[in-house]
Amino acid sequence: GLDCHSVSFMADGKSIISGWSDGKIRAFLPQSGKLLYAINDAHNHGVTALCPTNDCQRIVSGGQEGEVRLWRIGRQTQVMEASLKEHRGRVDEVKINRNDSQAVSTSYDGSCIIWDLITHTRIMCLFESTMFKSVVYHPDESQLITTGSDRKITYWDCFDGQAIRMLDGSQTDEVNTLAITAEGEHFVSGGQDKTVKLWSYDEGISYYQGTGHSGAITKIAIAPNQKF
Repeated sequence: GLDCHSVSFMADGKSIISGWSDGKIRAFLPQSGKLLYAINDAHNHGVTALCPTNDCQRIVSGGQEGEVRLWRIGRQTQVMEASLKEHRGRVDEVKINRNDSQAVSTSYDGSCIIWDLITHTRIMCLFESTMFKSVVYHPDESQLITTGSDRKITYWDCFDGQAIRMLDGSQTDEVNTLAITAEGEHFVSGGQDKTVKLWSYDEGISYYQGTGHSGAITKIAIAPNQKF
């Protein structure tokens, strides 16, 4: 009887982590589906975003109330390392860079924040008059792309926080989700218009559109072999 807002595999594939409307983070074993551990009261009004670090030792979570929290995951214990309070609205997505030194979080309050995971401080804040729904790092990590309720897909410079480019993600409806290929040459978007769009990153042009969903698209992922 609960809503699951976010789900992800740990990088080693040994557990599936999930964020729930009752404020708990739950981890399950992939083969048996058994509960491995649960972090109670991870966020007061529900866990809305999750991302594990690449070394599988920590999880960054986001909550309905706008807090971003860092958890250290041990075999027996799960301990909160830091609670970062800057967002004023629901945190909808969290992503972590390759060497686990930074995370980026997007919020419905119109802010997108890059965090230092070593010092637990804010590095940079990006503002736009939109409810941010999704963020991805470009594979070379020099840029971010975001999307949200303003139907725009925006490229940001990670070093100075400037918006470099803005594309019309949809003519009619909000864009909810983004995913980018390992090479960074293409990305895909999906949203309320029920359409999957494949874009060229450098050209900023949508070359293909996939119709087939009868409802809004809330999440997109690209397979590890980059073919699907």
